[in-house]
Amino acid sequence: MPVSRRSLLTGLVAAAAAPLAGLDPAYAAALAGTAGLPPPPRLWLRRERTGEEVSAILRTPAGANHPDLVMLSWLLRDVEDGSAAVWIDPRLFDLLAGIQGAMSHVHGAVVPLIVTSGYRTPRHNAGLEDAARSSLHLAGCAADVKAVGYGPGAVATAGALHARGGVGIYPSFCHLDVGRVRAWAGGSLTGARQPQPGTPIEPPRAAP
Repeated sequence: MPVSRRSLLTGLVAAAAAPLAGLDPAYAAALAGTAGLPPPPRLWLRRERTGEEVSAILRTPAGANHPDLVMLSWLLRDVEDGSAAVWIDPRLFDLLAGIQGAMSHVHGAVVPLIVTSGYRTPRHNAGLEDAARSSLHLAGCAADVKAVGYGPGAVATAGALHARGGVGIYPSFCHLDVGRVRAWAGGSLTGARQPQPGTPIEPPRAAP
C-alpha cells in the first residue's frame, strides 16, 4: 500500500518528538509550510570525514549540469574503501537540494548539509554490522547526512516533505534515499544523457 506524504510526515514528526531526534514541533510545522517552494538550483555539501566542500549548480537552462554532478558524485565516494566512486543518482541531489532549501528558508540563511556516508563498496557495506545487504548506498542512491545546528529529526522531516524515498532517523544522522517511500527511526521500520547510477567514475579533472 503506498505511503502518503502526510502519513510519512506524521510518523516522522512523532518519531522526532523522542529524545533521539529532539525536533521542536513548531519547527516541524514551519518546515511543512515550505512544501510548495521550488527546489533551489544550487546544492552545498560538506564531507565529514575529509572536510571537502562542493557548492554545485544542479541544472542550467540547457539541462543537467554534468560537471557539477560529477563533483558531487566524487564527494559521495566511499572514503572508507579506497575512495571508490560511482555516478550518484541525480534524484538524490534533487532531494538534498530540496531539504537544504526548506531548512534554509526557515533558518533565514543557508544550512550546510554534512555527508557522513554516501556510496559504499560491497566490501565496506558487508563489514557494517547494521547495514542492509541490499542497501541503496551500494547503488549510489542513498546518503547519510546531518545539518549544522540541527538534530536528525529536522533533516528527516524536511526529507519527508519531498517523499522521494526512504527516510531514517538515527541518533546522529538522517538516512535518505530515492528508493520506495518509507520511514523508520533508530533502525525500526515504520512505514546531456546521464550515466546510470552506480556507473564507476574517475576523479574529476581540475578546471584549467
